[in-house]
Amino acid sequence: MDYFWIKEDKTYMHTPVITNLNDIVNRRAAMSLENAINIPDINVGFARSERPLDYIDVLDGQLFLVNEGVKKVFSIYVRSLQFKTVCILNNLDGSSCNYYAPLFVNVDCLPDEYKAVRNRNKLEKLIIKASSVEDYSVFKIAGIDTDIVIIRLDVAESLLRRDIRKLTLERVQLVY
Repeated sequence: MDYFWIKEDKTYMHTPVITNLNDIVNRRAAMSLENAINIPDINVGFARSERPLDYIDVLDGQLFLVNEGVKKVFSIYVRSLQFKTVCILNNLDGSSCNYYAPLFVNVDCLPDEYKAVRNRNKLEKLIIKASSVEDYSVFKIAGIDTDIVIIRLDVAESLLRRDIRKLTLERVQLVY
């Protein structure tokens, strides 16, 4: 089975930047299943942009956030997946959009040579162990300081069939 790294489409130049991120969660790693009880179910994130914001399907710059369409697809494949709502409000023009922060299962699936790499910006090519992920359709890679969310091919196809296109899918190499 093929797997893909799902991430923000960088061709959109005016994506929201949450100015009060610390009001939602102290640090990015705290947005986790283990810490779910400490995160409010509904959050308001403020953005300050004079230009109209690009409310794309997947945001991953500050937190991994998805829109309603992606949330529905993820929920089909992982029925127990929990989400925290983040309403992003542009203070300057009054526009807003609801996003959802999925609280993923963290899977330890990096080969031994990747164990020292803790920042996704240093990953030239993502390689995961096939034996570690065969039971998962959507998950987050454990042991990295930032969010690397991986989806299986059938999840990617479901997203694309529903015309969810404002995202980037990068094929992940598997080692057996």
